[in-house]
Amino acid sequence: MHELSLCESIVSLVMESAIREGLTRVTRVTVDIGAASAIDPDALLFCFPLVTEGTPAASAELSINRIALKARCTACGADFAPESLISPCPVCGGHDRSLTAGRDMRVVSFEGE
Repeated sequence: MHELSLCESIVSLVMESAIREGLTRVTRVTVDIGAASAIDPDALLFCFPLVTEGTPAASAELSINRIALKARCTACGADFAPESLISPCPVCGGHDRSLTAGRDMRVVSFEGE
């Protein structure tokens, strides 16, 4: 379960930034998780309270924005939103494309006091 180590990294990043900003408590953390990022959002939600326990982020809410796949067809240049990683281009039927969104995971923001 790599989500535990991801949570540890998220909390570490947020706490470093919160201290730099003069915050003593973090109340909410928002992350984007792409559909093709190989991260289980439910596992992340499960791990987050365990990792924040005993920190200034204890009891913080983890908000997850799920980012859909977006792709550009290499053959015809069409931009489209594939339903899966193997979905063909809806314009030409080709399978050679590059993902333009949906693989990333990033901390978007955090709130605190």
